[in-house]
Amino acid sequence: MTGKTIIVSAALLIIVLGGLIYSYQAGYLFPEYLTVFHAGSLSIPLHRLGGEFSKVHPRIHMNFESSGSVDAVRKITDLGRSCDLLFVADWILIPKMMYDQHADWVLIFASNEMVIAYTDKSRYGDEINSTNWYKILSREDVAFGRSDPNCDPCGYRALMVIQLASIYYGDPSINKTLSEHKRTVIRPKSVELLALLESGQIDYAFEYKSVAIQHNLKYVELPDEINLSNWTMRDYYRQAKVTIIKGDRRVLIAGAPILYGVTIPKNARNVDDAMAFIRFMLSEDGRRIIEECGQNAIYPAYTDDPSRVPSELRGYVQRLLGEM
Repeated sequence: MTGKTIIVSAALLIIVLGGLIYSYQAGYLFPEYLTVFHAGSLSIPLHRLGGEFSKVHPRIHMNFESSGSVDAVRKITDLGRSCDLLFVADWILIPKMMYDQHADWVLIFASNEMVIAYTDKSRYGDEINSTNWYKILSREDVAFGRSDPNCDPCGYRALMVIQLASIYYGDPSINKTLSEHKRTVIRPKSVELLALLESGQIDYAFEYKSVAIQHNLKYVELPDEINLSNWTMRDYYRQAKVTIIKGDRRVLIAGAPILYGVTIPKNARNVDDAMAFIRFMLSEDGRRIIEECGQNAIYPAYTDDPSRVPSELRGYVQRLLGEM
């Protein structure tokens, strides 16, 4: 072998090795996949968080799967599917439906509130406000949407808002009129109502404030006694109760402030990567993304029992005070 051939071969080897090293560091070789089941109302913030997280951890590829929160839990508990992170729009679903067989802990990382979303196409959109919204929705020519309470927390929260409105306004007929309205449209996830709203097929939708903000919708803000946003009113919210169906049994859900929860299920395959994602989400950059998407970031995150939380995350949590 001539000296020239050796030099050329060495140069080619260096190029190949450099390419392999780059491909490995960039995640093209032996990528790691992080599977995330999540509530539909978290789609936009989680995709943004995932994009920023992947810049820091290029070998980790995010795989997001959106559904209603109850359905997301059932994928694990009923169907035996595996994911590395589970995000729900109602934290209580994790201890209520997953402890101790499928999960051991939950972190509460963000809050939200219920609103009535609408567009320029909505009937009586120039009339509706925070004092007459239930009268507008009760009109026979108005169509409004809510999600399925058996699939999505926004669905049972819509029913809770209606129950609380009856109490707050001192008019029991509000609950019956709105919960049985003939032009009610129900979809598995609240985000599935957005296309109907924007096309004018429905006039109004019970949505989270963050979803209305993310999709540039108009919305009516409701009194704190109704919108499920205020932690100090948790006893008041508890007056509203909705029973949902989980498989062959019924689960009673009481009204409570809207708090989002995350856990790493027991069947997770990439626990270390999942831990890293949670730490990034709770960092200053992660919390900024959550806030920009209309949710209120909570830091330190709340948890029902700090002793159950993995040691790697205990520095990021505080105990949730008060009974739920």
